[in-house]
Amino acid sequence: MNIKPGDLAIVVKGLWPNVGRIVYVNAYRELFDFSPMGLPPSPGWRVRSISARPLKTTEGRRMAGVTPVHSLRRLDPLPPEQMHRIAQRMAVADFREAMAGLAEVMETIEQEATVELTA
Repeated sequence: MNIKPGDLAIVVKGLWPNVGRIVYVNAYRELFDFSPMGLPPSPGWRVRSISARPLKTTEGRRMAGVTPVHSLRRLDPLPPEQMHRIAQRMAVADFREAMAGLAEVMETIEQEATVELTA
Protein backbone atom coordinates (compact mmCIF):
# COMPACT_ATOMS: atom_id res chain seq x y z
CA MET A 1 0.00 0.00 0.00
CA ASN A 2 1.33 3.41 -0.92
CA ILE A 3 1.71 5.93 1.86
CA LYS A 4 0.85 9.58 1.33
CA PRO A 5 0.83 12.72 3.49
CA GLY A 6 -2.13 12.70 5.85
CA ASP A 7 -2.04 8.94 6.44
CA LEU A 8 -1.66 7.18 9.75
CA ALA A 9 1.05 4.53 9.75
CA ILE A 10 2.77 2.16 12.10
CA VAL A 11 6.55 2.09 12.36
CA VAL A 12 7.61 -1.44 11.38
CA LYS A 13 11.40 -0.85 11.13
CA GLY A 14 13.61 1.73 12.73
CA LEU A 15 15.14 2.98 15.93
CA TRP A 16 13.94 1.27 19.08
CA PRO A 17 11.50 2.08 20.77
CA ASN A 18 9.78 3.58 17.70
CA VAL A 19 8.81 0.18 16.30
CA GLY A 20 5.10 -0.28 16.90
CA ARG A 21 4.40 3.44 17.30
CA ILE A 22 1.57 5.03 15.35
CA VAL A 23 2.58 8.17 13.48
CA TYR A 24 0.95 10.80 11.31
CA VAL A 25 2.66 11.13 7.93
CA ASN A 26 3.34 14.82 7.22
CA ALA A 27 5.48 15.05 4.11
CA TYR A 28 7.76 13.20 1.69
CA ARG A 29 11.50 13.99 1.80
CA GLU A 30 13.17 13.16 -1.50
CA LEU A 31 16.60 12.71 0.09
CA PHE A 32 17.51 12.53 3.77
CA ASP A 33 20.82 11.64 5.42
CA PHE A 34 20.20 8.47 7.44
CA SER A 35 23.93 7.80 8.00
CA PRO A 36 23.58 8.21 11.82
CA MET A 37 21.31 5.13 11.60
CA GLY A 38 23.89 3.26 9.51
CA LEU A 39 21.86 3.73 6.32
CA PRO A 40 22.72 5.60 3.14
CA PRO A 41 20.95 8.84 2.18
CA SER A 42 17.56 7.91 0.77
CA PRO A 43 13.94 9.06 0.55
CA GLY A 44 12.01 9.38 3.77
CA TRP A 45 8.80 10.48 5.38
CA ARG A 46 8.49 13.30 7.90
CA VAL A 47 6.28 11.88 10.63
CA ARG A 48 4.85 13.02 13.96
CA SER A 49 3.97 10.84 16.91
CA ILE A 50 0.23 10.90 17.52
CA SER A 51 0.72 9.98 21.17
CA ALA A 52 2.19 12.10 23.93
CA ARG A 53 5.36 9.98 23.75
CA PRO A 54 8.18 11.42 21.63
CA LEU A 55 9.96 9.46 18.93
CA LYS A 56 13.62 8.57 19.22
CA THR A 57 15.42 10.38 16.40
CA THR A 58 19.07 10.75 15.47
CA GLU A 59 18.84 14.21 17.08
CA GLY A 60 17.36 12.96 20.35
CA ARG A 61 13.78 12.62 21.55
CA ARG A 62 11.38 14.62 19.42
CA MET A 63 7.70 14.54 18.56
CA ALA A 64 8.54 14.68 14.84
CA GLY A 65 11.29 13.19 12.73
CA VAL A 66 12.15 11.62 9.39
CA THR A 67 12.04 7.88 8.80
CA PRO A 68 13.03 5.83 5.74
CA VAL A 69 10.15 5.16 3.33
CA HIS A 70 10.38 1.39 3.88
CA SER A 71 9.99 1.73 7.66
CA LEU A 72 6.24 2.42 7.66
CA ARG A 73 3.10 0.42 7.03
CA ARG A 74 -0.04 2.38 6.25
CA LEU A 75 -3.02 1.88 8.55
CA ASP A 76 -6.58 1.75 7.27
CA PRO A 77 -8.07 5.24 7.23
CA LEU A 78 -10.34 6.35 10.02
CA PRO A 79 -13.67 8.07 9.32
CA PRO A 80 -13.14 11.45 7.58
CA GLU A 81 -14.22 13.48 10.62
CA GLN A 82 -11.66 11.72 12.83
CA MET A 83 -8.90 12.09 10.22
CA HIS A 84 -9.72 15.81 9.95
CA ARG A 85 -9.41 16.25 13.73
CA ILE A 86 -6.09 14.38 13.75
CA ALA A 87 -4.78 16.49 10.85
CA GLN A 88 -5.77 19.67 12.71
CA ARG A 89 -4.12 18.47 15.92
CA MET A 90 -0.90 17.62 14.06
CA ALA A 91 -0.90 21.01 12.27
CA VAL A 92 -1.28 22.84 15.59
CA ALA A 93 1.57 20.79 17.08
CA ASP A 94 3.80 21.57 14.07
CA PHE A 95 2.94 25.27 14.38
CA ARG A 96 3.72 25.38 18.09
CA GLU A 97 7.01 23.58 17.52
CA ALA A 98 7.93 26.02 14.73
CA MET A 99 7.08 29.01 16.93
CA ALA A 100 9.22 27.64 19.76
CA GLY A 101 12.10 27.22 17.30
CA LEU A 102 11.60 30.78 16.05
CA ALA A 103 11.61 32.06 19.64
CA GLU A 104 14.98 30.34 20.20
CA VAL A 105 16.42 31.92 17.06
CA MET A 106 15.13 35.36 18.02
CA GLU A 107 16.58 35.01 21.53
CA THR A 108 19.98 34.09 20.07
CA ILE A 109 19.86 37.10 17.72
CA GLU A 110 18.91 39.36 20.62
CA GLN A 111 21.75 38.03 22.77
CA GLU A 112 24.26 38.53 19.94
CA ALA A 113 23.02 42.09 19.38
CA THR A 114 23.34 42.82 23.11
CA VAL A 115 26.93 41.51 23.14
CA GLU A 116 27.79 43.75 20.16
CA LEU A 117 26.32 46.80 21.85
CA THR A 118 28.26 46.23 25.07
CA ALA A 119 31.56 45.42 23.32
